Amino acid sequence: MDWQAPKPQKSVRRHPIILLAAITGLTTLALVACNTQPPPPPQPRTSGPSPLISQLAPAPGIPGQPENGRSLFVSKGCPACHTLQGVPAAVGAIGPNLTNISLRPTLAGEAIQNSPTNLTRWIVNPTTVKSDATMPALGLTEQEAQDVMAFLWSQPYNPVQFR
Repeated sequence: MDWQAPKPQKSVRRHPIILLAAITGLTTLALVACNTQPPPPPQPRTSGPSPLISQLAPAPGIPGQPENGRSLFVSKGCPACHTLQGVPAAVGAIGPNLTNISLRPTLAGEAIQNSPTNLTRWIVNPTTVKSDATMPALGLTEQEAQDVMAFLWSQPYNPVQFR
C-alpha cells in the first residue's frame, strides 16, 4: 500500500469574542505576574501602657480620670503585685488579679462591699479599711486614688482585643 497523506480535517470556526476573551485573559495574567512592586514591609507593633486600647471609655457615672488612673497604676508600681488584662506589665501574683474588679461584689478578701467609694478608700490607705491589709499605702492623694479607681472601674467598658 502506498503512503497517503492524511486527509485535512474540517476547520473549526473560531468566534471572535472567544478569541478576544482569551487574549484579554492572557494579557491580564502576564501583567499581574510581571508586577515589579514589592509588598509593603510589615509595620512593627508599638508598645506602651496599653497598646490595644489607646483612649479609655469611662464607666458611666463614675468620677475620676481613667487615663490618669492608668498612668498612676503603672507609675506607682501596681503591676509588680497585681495582674490586670490590658496592661502588658501587670502580671504580678502577690495581690489579687484586678481584671474586671468592678464586677466583684466585695473587696479586700471579701471584707468590704465593692463600690467606687470603698475602692477609692482602699487605694488611699488599705489599713484604714482593713487593719490587717498587706497592701501598702502608696501615698496617693484622694483625687489620684479616685483616678485609679476610675481606671479600674472602666475595665468592663474597655474590653481587651487579643490579636
